[in-house]
Amino acid sequence: MPTMVSTRELLPLIAPFAPTCPDFITAQQARFAAIEFCERSRAWRHVVTTTVTDREMTPVVPDTATIHEIEFAEWGESRDKLTPVQFSTIKGDIEGRPHYVTQVNPHAITVSPFEEGEIRISMFLKPLSATEYGSDPANPLEDRFNVIPDFFVSIHGSTLAAGTLARILSIPDEPWTNPQEAQRYWMIFQDKLNQSFRANMRGQQRAPIRTRFKDF
Repeated sequence: MPTMVSTRELLPLIAPFAPTCPDFITAQQARFAAIEFCERSRAWRHVVTTTVTDREMTPVVPDTATIHEIEFAEWGESRDKLTPVQFSTIKGDIEGRPHYVTQVNPHAITVSPFEEGEIRISMFLKPLSATEYGSDPANPLEDRFNVIPDFFVSIHGSTLAAGTLARILSIPDEPWTNPQEAQRYWMIFQDKLNQSFRANMRGQQRAPIRTRFKDF
């Protein structure tokens, strides 16, 4: 799992172009831009090997992130392929070796038929769309969910800055509102999203382009 950093790390790339926008609004909108970036680009891949012991759910990602899509899953030492499916399609009364994997909440999965064992699972993640203020007494306006992987800042910082500016400059009736500039940044953001998606698909070691499982 990459180191998670505050979306405030992106402020130097954003604040000069919207200097009157409060930092806490910019930090939140940067997370929303990161969510869209993850959905479109599949840039945040998380591969984990863990033991499934609970029929109800097995957590596989931290609580500040959510599974956007299950790329693949393998079961046991034999690495049998599991098929990602919607939770509503599985049946709890069947028995046997697992054939399916499904997301049961933003952070957890289970297998069907259920059996205790080891799973290796690759997922595309995104930041969680939630809000929780007050967890840091020193900064009560800090939303603890405003975090992104550290490599997003170093590699995708300009993309996220464009997406954030498109959002904050389009907020109506504020001193920093600028619809024309918002539209310009929106076009830049969309172009960068398309570029990132193509690059990530090419980088999957010749894996076929596919979309198997929709977000929970």
